[in-house]
Amino acid sequence: MVTCILIGIDLRVTLLNFLIRTIVFFILILAHFATCPGLVLLQKSRYNDIVTFRAPDQEPGFGKDAVFIKRIVAKAGDLVQVHHGSLYVNGVEQQENFIAEPPSYTSDLKYVPNGHVYVLGDNRNNSYDSHNWGPLPVENIVGRYVLCCYRPSNHRPAASSGMN
Repeated sequence: MVTCILIGIDLRVTLLNFLIRTIVFFILILAHFATCPGLVLLQKSRYNDIVTFRAPDQEPGFGKDAVFIKRIVAKAGDLVQVHHGSLYVNGVEQQENFIAEPPSYTSDLKYVPNGHVYVLGDNRNNSYDSHNWGPLPVENIVGRYVLCCYRPSNHRPAASSGMN
């Protein structure tokens, strides 16, 4: 009787594990097709979308196939400027609780032309992005960040429990 219960529990755990892996697999497949270059051009980019792209002018040390990942902060027709430690889009200060620290640089007011977006890294003070090379052509976008998965065994607690 005990063996039968343990086999039943093991079977349920194995089935649950299989279902979770299957769901994650299909999410990743959908994410892949949602970020194919042809489909990205059909989708409207949104503010704060995180995209992968090839930069228009590669920094020395990066090959022509290097891909960057940054956040869209402005779209075609917008005016963008960074000053006083904040990002301003169309004259409105943006509330960004996801950046590593406020930018220590100042940028001139820049217009984002049609067919372009303005991208900045979340680590503003250490990021090679639109504040260096200007608006990014939309055709350089190769994907969109959709999902981040961590294995439970890779998870580390943010703070210690106080026990030695």
